[in-house]
Amino acid sequence: MKKFLAILIALIIAFAGGFVVSHFVGAEEEYSIDPEILSQEVKEISEMATNQDTYTMTVPYDGGRKSFPIFNKYKIPFSEKSMVVKFSGVIKMGPDMKDFSEKNFDIDRKAKTMKVTIPHSKILSHEILEDSWEIGDQKNGLFNPLKPEDDSNLRKLAKKQALEEQDVDALLAKADEKAAEQIKSFLQIACPKMDIEIEFK
Repeated sequence: MKKFLAILIALIIAFAGGFVVSHFVGAEEEYSIDPEILSQEVKEISEMATNQDTYTMTVPYDGGRKSFPIFNKYKIPFSEKSMVVKFSGVIKMGPDMKDFSEKNFDIDRKAKTMKVTIPHSKILSHEILEDSWEIGDQKNGLFNPLKPEDDSNLRKLAKKQALEEQDVDALLAKADEKAAEQIKSFLQIACPKMDIEIEFK
């Protein structure tokens, strides 16, 4: 009988010990989060622009008179040239994550919290949709004809004017909001039991 009780007690102790070990090992494995791997995943997600604004506008072009003061100063006859362009463009905004790394993570495994710091959004690209580029009302100057470089100058002018007419600050704020939402959603899936906070620097 004593032998049976000793075996029974030994089995109970072994079972209890195994349960405790498996519990803590499981917990450790659950929170053995690798910030380096997470940072790479976050960078890939952030490559998707978080905010995009498409616009359509019309811009007049005076032939770059400011670039050639002689045409303004002396009012040379037949020197005027101009054209008007209608086009659409796309502005993409989001955080630039090229320097993002595991250093941007602050993880407290015991408290089950994760704080991630990301940069504020900026304009990532601003492109004119080529199929939308329509030039009209062209006027050639006799001594100052329209040239290929006028088209290039007009494109620069068009993009500059487009930015001036957009509420860029509001668009960037929206990009920040979307970036935080996307990154937090991903991290909550990857680390479901972590309390995640996104901060901007």
